[in-house]
Amino acid sequence: MVEQGDEQASGTHVGPNPTATAAANDTDVSRPFIFDVAKIPGQTNLELMGEAAEADALLDLLGRDLVTRTIVQTPELTVYHETAAPGESVKPHRHGTYQVNFVLRGELFFGSKRVGPGMGYFSPDKLYAWRAGDEGAEWIEIHSGQVGIYSEPAG
Repeated sequence: MVEQGDEQASGTHVGPNPTATAAANDTDVSRPFIFDVAKIPGQTNLELMGEAAEADALLDLLGRDLVTRTIVQTPELTVYHETAAPGESVKPHRHGTYQVNFVLRGELFFGSKRVGPGMGYFSPDKLYAWRAGDEGAEWIEIHSGQVGIYSEPAG
């Protein structure tokens, strides 16, 4: 079970260094910029977590093959482009932020609720799980700050 540690109040961080980054590492996030998702390198959860001490527990929670592209990551805002294979799923977790998922292609199921292209899902830092539909899914994931990973309800 992955839990928030006393020594790390922001939770387990997965992804690039939690300082201000953008689609291109040399992009200044204090200025407007244009990005092309197709040109942003994607990384699987396995690649992102690598040899981290908590990698096995996190991979059990989030799967190995979800592909993440970081569009922008600042203390105030994190935006990812996500791609899941058909039937891929994650177990209940939360991120310590308000979160919006906006589906671009395919479908995600949050319990029995289907979210398809042009639809979205909002979570106010509550546990959630999803499963990708038969065609997989592609979506934009927006967070109100730095992303942590927690398997326990906010308290």
